Amino acid sequence: MTKKISIFLAAALLTVSLAGCGENQIPDMTDEQMQMLGEFTAITLMKYDANRRSRLVDLSLLEQTKTPQTEDGTEDASKPQGMDPVDDVPVEDASSKPQEPASIGQALGLPDGLEVLFMGQEICESYPEDESGFFAVNAAEGKKLLVLDFAVVNALEQDQAIDLLTASPVFRVTVNGEYTRRALNTMLENDMSTYFGTVAAMGSVSLALVIEVEEGMAGELQSLILEIKNGSADTVIPLI
Repeated sequence: MTKKISIFLAAALLTVSLAGCGENQIPDMTDEQMQMLGEFTAITLMKYDANRRSRLVDLSLLEQTKTPQTEDGTEDASKPQGMDPVDDVPVEDASSKPQEPASIGQALGLPDGLEVLFMGQEICESYPEDESGFFAVNAAEGKKLLVLDFAVVNALEQDQAIDLLTASPVFRVTVNGEYTRRALNTMLENDMSTYFGTVAAMGSVSLALVIEVEEGMAGELQSLILEIKNGSADTVIPLI
């Protein structure tokens, strides 16, 4: 079959090439005949090319990509083409899970068995008010001192050492959601930002943080938020 097609194409091309060589040798072809010859040649070439097997692609594999058909030969549109569908399994977002806030002890990196409890707050002009210690903090003019009291409780039957002086955590207190101040650097023996000592077995120690607030805020405390920055960790803990 291929040989016949080649002979026909050669004859057709020879006819076209000789059409203008002599006036009475081969009659000129009309435009309609030329068009028919061109269409027949194109169809024959496409058929011949389609029946060839490519060196790069196995044409028999193309049968696998055809649209599925029903028994009567029509295309079955109910079956998807291409890749098989997969189940749409939602990916669980870990950030959407509620997480328990870190405790004050965890934020400070205290050993296991030590727990820090918020005991309350007080407003004063001087701390400690009884001036029993070697050092006291006084509020500036038009200011008040807001003192936050904490208790470090040791639940173990052995002494536990605390070294917050070396850790040097930074404490910030936000009052009523908009007034934020850093805890004052004091020389108080119970200053939580610089405390260095030992908590006895099954015992506790009292620590404090002090900030200055506006005098008019003394009776308007609605919320207190403690922010602890310890190294690269930043922890925010609501107190009230």
